[in-house]
Amino acid sequence: MPAEPLLRVRDLSKTYFRRRWLTAPQPPMVALAGVSFTLERGRTLAVVGASGSGKSTLARCLTQFETPTGGEILFEGRPLSPQRRLDIQLIFQQPAASLNPRFTAAEIVEEPLVIQRAGTSVGRRERAAFALELTGIPRTELGKRAHEFSGGERQRLAIARALVAEPKVLILDESFNGLDVTLAAQIAALLTALQRRLGIAYILISHDLTLVAGLAGEIAVMDQGTIVEHAPAATLMSHPRHVQTRALIAASVALEGPRA
Repeated sequence: MPAEPLLRVRDLSKTYFRRRWLTAPQPPMVALAGVSFTLERGRTLAVVGASGSGKSTLARCLTQFETPTGGEILFEGRPLSPQRRLDIQLIFQQPAASLNPRFTAAEIVEEPLVIQRAGTSVGRRERAAFALELTGIPRTELGKRAHEFSGGERQRLAIARALVAEPKVLILDESFNGLDVTLAAQIAALLTALQRRLGIAYILISHDLTLVAGLAGEIAVMDQGTIVEHAPAATLMSHPRHVQTRALIAASVALEGPRA
C-alpha cells in the first residue's frame, strides 16, 4: 500500500460573501472552486496563474490564515488542525520589505516561536541562531538590525524566520518577484540546498511560469479558482495543453526578451 502523501488537498473551495451597510447585497466572489492535489515529502510543486486566479487564497487556506468554505486539507493523513500551524509556513510577497527594521535578526527569526509560545527564551534563541546559519548568515549577526543587512541578506532572514518553526512544508508566495537575476539564482540555490539537507517540501506560487519551472517537479496552473492543468514540469513546459498554460509561457518568454 503506497504511503500517504505529506499534504493532500481535496475539492477545496473558498467563497467570499461581501456585505456592505446601506448598499445592495454584493454577489459572492468565488476564489477557489474544487482545487485538489497532493504533495509528497521533499518535493516541490509550483502553483502558477495570473493575478486573481486564486493561488494566494490557496496559500492562505493551507497556512490557516483563511478558513475554506468547503473541501478538506489532510496533513500526514489527518485533517489539518491549528496544532499543526507551525508545520506549514508561508513566506509572503516581498519578504525582505516585510521585516521590521527596528528588530534585530534574533527578534525577527524568533517571532513565529514567540507567537506560538514555543519553548523557552534560551531555546528560541538557539533555534534562531541555527536557522540563520542554515541560510548562510553566521550567528554572530543575531544582534544586527534588519536595516543593516543587504537586500539579499534580508531575503535570507525571511527564509530563516520560516525555517525556525521546523516546518515540513514551506510556501513561497511570489517570493522571487522583483529580484534581479543574480539574487534570484542565489535564493534558488539556497532553497535547493535546504531541501536536500532538511527534506522540506515546497509550494512555489508565482505568475511567472518559467521562473519556477526549474525548481519544481510538478506544476499546477490555476485560472478562475481552479486547477486547469497539472503535470510534471518538463512535460507541461514542452507540451502545454491548456490555453492558460500557453498564455503564461508566452508571457514569460516575452518578459525575458530575445537571448543573445
